[in-house]
Amino acid sequence: MRRIASALLAGSALAIIATAPAMARSPFDGAYVGSFVGYTDGDVDTRVGTIARDVGTDGFALGAYAGYGQTFDSFYLGAEGEVGYNWVDGEGSVNNAATTFDTDWTYGVSARAGYVVGTDVLVYGRVGYQWTNAEGTSTLGGVRTSFDETIDGWRYGGGVEVAVTDNLLARAEYNYIDYGAFQPQAAVGGNVVRRSPGEHALRVGLGYRF
Repeated sequence: MRRIASALLAGSALAIIATAPAMARSPFDGAYVGSFVGYTDGDVDTRVGTIARDVGTDGFALGAYAGYGQTFDSFYLGAEGEVGYNWVDGEGSVNNAATTFDTDWTYGVSARAGYVVGTDVLVYGRVGYQWTNAEGTSTLGGVRTSFDETIDGWRYGGGVEVAVTDNLLARAEYNYIDYGAFQPQAAVGGNVVRRSPGEHALRVGLGYRF
C-alpha cells in the first residue's frame, strides 16, 4: 500500500506538470541529474521488553538523483528519484541488552514544490517516500540476535537551489525521514525488540539540467 501511495505521489506531480500551462523557460525547467553528499543525525527509539530508550546514530551519505521540473510563472513543480549509500550507525544499552543499528543502501521518490525568487534562486519543499536497508544486533547474557531488512517511511524536507549557470544547479537542503515502528522476528533473552528509527539529514548537491 505504501509503495502504491509513493508511486501515485510521483505520478500526480508529473501529471500536473504535463497539463499545466508553462510560462517562459527558467533555469529550473526540464530534466536534470545530480549527486549529493550529506550528514545524517538520527535516533532509534529502541524497546527491549518493557524498557525503552533512544539510541543515537550518525554518519555520512552520498548518492545521485534525477528528476524533472517546470515553473509556472514563479511557481515550481517537480518530481525526483534518488539512490544513495549511508555510513550511518549507532549503539547503546537498553534493558541490559547491547544493541546496534546501522543503515546502508537507500532510495526514494518525492515531489517538490516551490517558488522562484528573482530568476536564479528556487526555494522549495518536498514530500516523498524512502526505502532504506537497515541492520542491527541485540546481545544479552551472551545470546545475540540480529536483523537485516528494508525499512520504509515518509520523507519531509525543504531547501534552496541556485542556478549557477544556465545548466548548473547547486542546492542545500534538510530532510526528516520517519520510518515508523517495526519489529524484527528475533527476540533476545525472552524480550521482543522493537525499533522506531528517525533521521535528520543535511545535504548539499550539484546538478546538471539538460
